[in-house]
Amino acid sequence: MPNGNAQRGTWLSKFNIMLTLELAIKLGLTAAEKTALIADTGVFLYSLILTDASKAFEHQCVTFELSMRNGPVGTKVIEIPVLTVIGEAPEPVAAGIFSRVRELVRKIKLSASYTEDIGQILGIIGAEPEAKSAQDESMPILAGKMVAGNVQIKYTRGENDGIKLECRRGTETNFTLLDKINKPTYSDKRPNMLPGQAEKREYRAWFFKGDEVVGQVSAVIAVAVPAV
Repeated sequence: MPNGNAQRGTWLSKFNIMLTLELAIKLGLTAAEKTALIADTGVFLYSLILTDASKAFEHQCVTFELSMRNGPVGTKVIEIPVLTVIGEAPEPVAAGIFSRVRELVRKIKLSASYTEDIGQILGIIGAEPEAKSAQDESMPILAGKMVAGNVQIKYTRGENDGIKLECRRGTETNFTLLDKINKPTYSDKRPNMLPGQAEKREYRAWFFKGDEVVGQVSAVIAVAVPAV
């Protein structure tokens, strides 16, 4: 089972499609379990749509706020951002989607009708999903604040070698790598993009071990950097 959310969404969608009702019953699952899988898949995929839409909307709001606050007098009116989400929201389901999916995979592999060919079709060949390590789910927790005129970022490294810190600021639409860090505190000493104007900086990070990125991407934090 993949680690990243986008990759999990792709895997879950394929797993749901390939596990037809006929195959599910052959493997000892019930029609109700297949129905629940369909619902879980729809909700998780919609959660990814919401996440992408909210990120785009947040960028639009930041750009709007900066324009309203710091834009020159007399510029054309800028439309107020409106959150747009594609598609209808599915019926809600209980939390723990991938715990339920892991249980389905476990039951499938214990079925007398299970074969390696079926495992290949369903994309479940490999280590048992319930045996995934804590490393797969590890996620940096970032804290940021202004210290002596610079943004100071702190995190807890744990058993990892450090973090790859990414940043998005001002009118930038994408996160870019800021630095590869192996100390618990980092200072972002860059000047503001526009001299004399405040800016919002957003940060996120991934753990790394050796040359490999591990775990999940952190939640995004934002720090307001005042004008100098």
